[in-house]
Amino acid sequence: MYMSFTNAKVLAALVLTLASVASAAPRLGLSATTVGPVNTQPGQAGPTQTVQAYNLGDGSLTLSATASASWLSATVGAKADCPQAGGGCYAISIALNTASVAAGTYTEFVTVSDPNAVDAPQDIKVTVNTTGVQSSITAYVTPTGSVGSTSVFQVFTTGTGVKGTVSTTSGGNWLTFLSGSGGIVKNDAPWLIQVAAQAGQATGTYTGTVVITGSSVPAENKTINVTMNVTSAPIIQLNNSSTVRLSTFVGGATQYSVVTFNNIGAGSLSITSATGSQPFLKGTVNGNSVLIAADPAGLAQGIYNGAITLASNAANNAQVSVPVQLVVGPRGQPLILSGGVVNAANGAAEAVSAGDIVAIYGSQLAADGTAATNSSTPLAKTLGGVQVLIGGVAAPLYFVSPGQINFQIPYTVTSGTTVQVVSNGQRGNIRTLDVNGAMPRLLYFVSFISGNYGVIVNSSDSSLTLPTGTVVPGFATHPAKPGDTIIVYGIGFGTTSPVAVEGQAASSSPLQRIAGATATFGGGFSGRPTTVNSEFTGLTPTAVGLYQANVKIPDDTPLGPAVPLALLVNGVQTNNVYLAISATGR
Repeated sequence: MYMSFTNAKVLAALVLTLASVASAAPRLGLSATTVGPVNTQPGQAGPTQTVQAYNLGDGSLTLSATASASWLSATVGAKADCPQAGGGCYAISIALNTASVAAGTYTEFVTVSDPNAVDAPQDIKVTVNTTGVQSSITAYVTPTGSVGSTSVFQVFTTGTGVKGTVSTTSGGNWLTFLSGSGGIVKNDAPWLIQVAAQAGQATGTYTGTVVITGSSVPAENKTINVTMNVTSAPIIQLNNSSTVRLSTFVGGATQYSVVTFNNIGAGSLSITSATGSQPFLKGTVNGNSVLIAADPAGLAQGIYNGAITLASNAANNAQVSVPVQLVVGPRGQPLILSGGVVNAANGAAEAVSAGDIVAIYGSQLAADGTAATNSSTPLAKTLGGVQVLIGGVAAPLYFVSPGQINFQIPYTVTSGTTVQVVSNGQRGNIRTLDVNGAMPRLLYFVSFISGNYGVIVNSSDSSLTLPTGTVVPGFATHPAKPGDTIIVYGIGFGTTSPVAVEGQAASSSPLQRIAGATATFGGGFSGRPTTVNSEFTGLTPTAVGLYQANVKIPDDTPLGPAVPLALLVNGVQTNNVYLAISATGR
């Protein structure tokens, strides 16, 4: 039993539209790609940080290092002995010139480059906190019993002997001073101030203080004025507080990113506008998300910083903004970003398998305006003037654009290799990629519904096994039920019998099979797990690189709107995805 050609092609589209290597090429390795958070006192420079760079390949490295902010600088030292590499290391000294930086938390980047090295350039993410001990804290919380009724703030100290004395002038015992080092989740700061609405506490404004004493750093001994606003209004929360970093080149196209927000307060959150602080930045509101557009038109090569500020009905609207950084590089070679070669199923920069579907992210990967898709098989190895070389050999291509390429790993590749883009004859930088015999990953929907629901079809009526009411154009959606046979889709299951050929549509007769897979339903909060062997595991006929496992749902499988499912394929575990299962299938 397998899925029909039409449905398989549609499902694959839903998820996937997601020069030879020199024999003596050096390969850049770094002892760390993140530094910090480093805590400093306001008005002081931070301590110098060191990251070791070393050669994992042949030949010699010729390194340079550039920083993305004026308070950050980096110097590459001479080659010296080090434990990371027998051939020696280059110490990259990172200076934190933060004396004139306003109080706050900052994240910038040091870019380490070598034009002739594999896995170059690479970024070192540097985070510095210059807040010290705050003079004041303002918290917005919901009445007790709601998800947002507690808020926690870090207090950054560098001295020893710190003590904190708490008092409130109204509202009772809603303020606490805590150690952040002993919790289940460790905190970057050693101290925490917790603000928590109390049972029966009315909406309103409450004040208190935390008095810091005993620190060996005199500037840290101060009073922190704390204000708690208990509100029935929305409270906006940014889902990812990191700087949005976009890359393009001189004369390149506008770059986009989406940021999303939650409402942890009451009522309905309404974001009315999103305004860029610089002319190159614009924001467009769509419900509780904002589309950020960074346009390099008229910008010279360099690094540009700005922010998107919001207008909303949230009580804490003034506290929320999104920092954005646009890196404008020179026009020229295609560039694969550091960490930009990822598994197409989950977007992770991890090992893949022979026959796997892989995505490349970068800039200038294709000519401006290119959006080319292979519409027939066998898949072409040149598309839109672009090739992807795997160990120097052209790979089959699904999709090509200036910022993204989807391609297939040849089935003959069973160990580590290199990836390089050739765009209209121009060769780009080279990245390494780990390739295993199998790296099975299940596909899940990245639109229509949140929660990592798997791309899973009920074989009885070709419906998607999603909660009732979920809308996916062209498909019926409803829960499955025990006894149904479902078709679970994935990639990276590995070599089949008969052996597949990359770029070619899988055969219907004979079917190209994997030895077998075991499916596990439930576990964790979904109750006792149940396990069953698949009825068929292998390539989906007429598709390229798409695998499926046909599984009959056991009678004792847990029921619910989000039942976890994972496969064990030839001893290798997949990721978890979710499906809806009910007693009646409705």
